[in-house]
Amino acid sequence: MAWLRQAKEEAEKEIIAFRAQMEVEFQRKVAESSGDSGANVQQLEQQTEAKVAHPRTEATRIPQDVV
Repeated sequence: MAWLRQAKEEAEKEIIAFRAQMEVEFQRKVAESSGDSGANVQQLEQQTEAKVAHPRTEATRIPQDVV
């Protein structure tokens, strides 16, 4: 019976270590993805601004009497 108790305690220790390892990996992935989202938002804003600016510059390039 003692060996069963010992095996249970060892298994619990392994589970705790595994959970800690998974938590560290999860937090790392969350940090990576949240860092990327800021870069993605900035890149999207730049692309949007470029797309909005193009018609503006084209509109000012066309002479007023044509419009």
